[in-house]
Amino acid sequence: MVRYRVSIRYLLVGLLLFAASACASMAWYGLRDELPHGLTINNWNVGGTPLTELERQLTLKREQMLQQIVRLNSTQPNVPLQPADWTMEQLGLDIPLQPLLARFEPLRSGSPFQRAVYRWKLRDQKWTLSFDMDASILQKTLKRGFPALYEAQPQDAQRIIGPNDAVSYVPEVPVMRIDEQELLKQLRGVIPPIEAVAAKKEESPLAIALPFIKEEPKLTVPMLQSQKVERKISEFTTTFLQNGEGRIHNIRSTASSIHDLIMKPGDVFDYATYIAETEQKFGFKEAPVILNGKLVPGIGGGICQVSSTLYNAVLRAGLDIVERRNHSLPVSYVPLGQDATFASGYINFKFRNSTPNYLLIRTSTDEQKITVKLFGQIPADLSYTIESKTVQTLPSPLKYVVNPRLPNGKQEKISDGKPGYIVETYRYKMKDGVTVSQERISRDTYSAQPTVIARNQAGVPEGQEAPNPSRQPQTPLLEDGIKGPVFR
Repeated sequence: MVRYRVSIRYLLVGLLLFAASACASMAWYGLRDELPHGLTINNWNVGGTPLTELERQLTLKREQMLQQIVRLNSTQPNVPLQPADWTMEQLGLDIPLQPLLARFEPLRSGSPFQRAVYRWKLRDQKWTLSFDMDASILQKTLKRGFPALYEAQPQDAQRIIGPNDAVSYVPEVPVMRIDEQELLKQLRGVIPPIEAVAAKKEESPLAIALPFIKEEPKLTVPMLQSQKVERKISEFTTTFLQNGEGRIHNIRSTASSIHDLIMKPGDVFDYATYIAETEQKFGFKEAPVILNGKLVPGIGGGICQVSSTLYNAVLRAGLDIVERRNHSLPVSYVPLGQDATFASGYINFKFRNSTPNYLLIRTSTDEQKITVKLFGQIPADLSYTIESKTVQTLPSPLKYVVNPRLPNGKQEKISDGKPGYIVETYRYKMKDGVTVSQERISRDTYSAQPTVIARNQAGVPEGQEAPNPSRQPQTPLLEDGIKGPVFR
């Protein structure tokens, strides 16, 4: 019995010694500084390396990779550039160590048992140290190193209309750009594996030939030629019979707003849009306008000479008229029936590019006239002529005003009247000089202006009193301008 008790005691002591030894071994294993065997980082076997030494080597290798010199040069004969040296870090290389180093933290914190368990799990693991090139940093460096290359801009092709109305072209000018995506790819390809990075006192720069791509402008000669703006298809000129400074300014400003306007097939020209644009860009000046059928001082007078000149060019190009109305009074710069007035919010001028090709509007002005030319493409054997016919003359009515100072039987003529007209306008389509069709474009009425006579009250015939000039209609109609009247 005594012997049995002694055996039990020895067994317990042995177990305790074994447990103590195991705990000591685990504590020793958990507190070791060397990394477990089989652990690799990007094919770099770091097993057996002390952790502090690994951190030192990682930091050193990272610094060497970031400070590797790269020499960029151009091998393109049409892009002469001086070679430039930069570090990989300046070109955008980024090697973040912290995420990797953080994975070693459980080897330094926690109980020895916890450290031992984590160390055991690290055996034969394959870790990856990630790195990449930052495209934004690369671009900033390239812009700083090659400013002229980045400042150069491609130049669009230009369509030139010569003095004789011949259409020609100035070719586009592309520019060469550094292919940044391809350069990034090449830079990634020269980054050495981390296990191959070793300390070097002097290291030759890595030479990389800059890759280039051609940046074309938005508009090329083939693109312009595809629009089929090949020749002048119509032209019309009107002269300035009223040469006031304000009127000429208004005409020139409005003409410049539609100059070089290009219209796609099917586009509708809206004159109101360009009146608003002209007012914003240039402003309108004082010039006579038409208010309720009478000439009065106003702002913007002359804008209808532009629309009327354009209207005549449009008619002679065979284009479709969408919206147009004649003035309430005859105008002197175009024949009756061939004018196009404008009243903001009431009357507009619109036409459609009804050709299958693009249409170009060109305007020019001098001190005496405005010319509108349309360029595009219609069959060369087609042409159009315009004819306006007065189908009825409207007599000038008599209107009377009261002048109580006049004796009975006496009268005074205040103003002479003017006849009105009803006019029909026709467009004739010609093929090889022979009329093949005709269409009536419009039937316009120009109101007659009354002859105004003053009499005393007794001498005014019933129903023929002239309207009180101080009484304005509820909705006054302002034509050929944007504002009026202006009185000083």
